[in-house]
Amino acid sequence: MPVAITLCDRTADLVQAWKRYFPDESGVKVANQNILTLPVDALAIPANSFGFTDSGVDMAISQEIFDWRLQDTLRLQIDREHDGELLVGQALVLPTKSTRLRYVVVAPTMRLPTDVSGSVNAYLAMRAILRAVEAHNRANKPTPAEQIRSLAVPGLCTGTGKMPAERAAYQMWTAYRSVIMGDLEWTKSLEKQLEHDRKMRQR
Repeated sequence: MPVAITLCDRTADLVQAWKRYFPDESGVKVANQNILTLPVDALAIPANSFGFTDSGVDMAISQEIFDWRLQDTLRLQIDREHDGELLVGQALVLPTKSTRLRYVVVAPTMRLPTDVSGSVNAYLAMRAILRAVEAHNRANKPTPAEQIRSLAVPGLCTGTGKMPAERAAYQMWTAYRSVIMGDLEWTKSLEKQLEHDRKMRQR
């Protein structure tokens, strides 16, 4: 069963950019509202590589849903499974034990809080989120009730990372196209890979 994805942010420029890149036929919904009000199984959280959730949307989630338990749990898991550092391009699925949503999908958009506007980190984080959810659902195929059927994703790299909305939206669309739609034509040669990278950085 495909995962129902909602891109959600309260920044008008980002919402409009998403609508330009994600066509209706993609099945991806775009919402301009508080992401914490969406009725979904899982929520993607942009973080840093060391699991500190004390800014942006991750801070709001910690305050409103987890009473700061999220950061402690996340950092323990990063220490245990990733030697203390979850790299940009990786993601992990964390059960919440919350009645409001069952999972968070944590994906670093930066190693440390900094300007990543010229990077491809929104692409890497979106790709990691989608692949982590796919892997989680494959692992839980015998127990469908534990699978993620709906996922909300906020803007990636657009806060602390200062990435322009157009660039972030394009990178997120490129990741979706690669992982979900299987568009890997850009991987066929080094020249195509270089062009692919250039387009993502210059939007």
